[in-house]
Amino acid sequence: MNYDLAVEQRITDVVRQLQDAGFETYIVGGAIRDLLQEKNPKDYDISTAATPEEVRRVFGRKLVRIIGKRFRLAHLHLGREIIEISTFRRAPDNSKQQLRANSPEHLIVSDNDYGTAEEDARRRDFTINALFYDPVRSELIDHTGMGLDDIRNGVVRAIGDPHLRFEEDPVRMLRALKLVGQFNFAMDDATENALFDSLPLIRHAATSRLSLELEKILSSAYGDKHLQAFHDYGFLGYFLPALEKRWNTPAMEYALDLLTERNYRVDEGALRNSISLAAAILALPFVEEAMGGKPGELWQRRGSVPVIRQVLSELFRPQNMIKGVMASAEAALKLQPVLYGRNPQDLDIAAEYGYTHARELMQIQNFVCWQESDLESFWPAPPSRAKSRKRPPRGKPAPAPASTR
Repeated sequence: MNYDLAVEQRITDVVRQLQDAGFETYIVGGAIRDLLQEKNPKDYDISTAATPEEVRRVFGRKLVRIIGKRFRLAHLHLGREIIEISTFRRAPDNSKQQLRANSPEHLIVSDNDYGTAEEDARRRDFTINALFYDPVRSELIDHTGMGLDDIRNGVVRAIGDPHLRFEEDPVRMLRALKLVGQFNFAMDDATENALFDSLPLIRHAATSRLSLELEKILSSAYGDKHLQAFHDYGFLGYFLPALEKRWNTPAMEYALDLLTERNYRVDEGALRNSISLAAAILALPFVEEAMGGKPGELWQRRGSVPVIRQVLSELFRPQNMIKGVMASAEAALKLQPVLYGRNPQDLDIAAEYGYTHARELMQIQNFVCWQESDLESFWPAPPSRAKSRKRPPRGKPAPAPASTR
């Protein structure tokens, strides 16, 4: 069917170049969903009949890097942007799979059996992710026959048997819940029932993949909504059990308030989508709690670093966070009592590692909790800092933490 979607020209040029080289090529996945909802895609994924090696021959070795073992694909580097180009797949041959002991029977450990565009669409997870778009011919292809309607109606529907889909790749449960949280979609009954039945299977997903998904959640502007959906469906206890254990507590409510404000600023372009800032935000109320305080009360500067490290370590288990992310989050957290104290003798901390994120975290706390007009202006802005959008105060300010003045 003909559809005129507002695809960026450089993406159309990549598709055209592969087509001119003789390879059937489409834009796939979330970008189409975003374009149909009149939203700007965060990124574009391209699927093609070309193998990763053929993609590299088309664009050259300097621009293309082949990555992955379980799922090989090509990364096309255009300046600072990376465009992911996958090869059409078909359902893998389970007889060739070498599973670990106690793994689900149909778990996919290698997904490199190449196929046709239609085979690729039908082996995908959900109907709304199985739409293919050719921007050169303005052609939209819906191989399942339900993807377009499911986007219009806000439905997350597994392709084929949902129990089998989740057993093949348990990470699909996480992706379904991200769609529910971010877009306020609803799962159809069969998919929802299968997800509830399959939750324990997430333990069989590779730790590296789950850690990468956590990084995506923290870097996005919808992490608070994702975590809420995870909790609502019982998934959070498997993914981040420390957060699930503390869910209905004042500290967790405060963490979500802070994260929501941060995400608003990221969505508005006022903040970078820093993973370490999001990690620090989630950890801050639990550091306060561990130091004997309540939400918004911070802590004494001395002796807090071991507590900060312990909270960061426990909060994100069993996922493996990047050491640099944890170090940056720790640096931002340990400066919070200093920033709130507003001591002129501490102005030299503006040159310290972590100051930029520390100041951003202070601003977020001040807006959500303290609302003190002189706090932000006391501390110098770091170089090239994005300016936060001014908004009127909301709610009644919480009591200031007198112990950290």
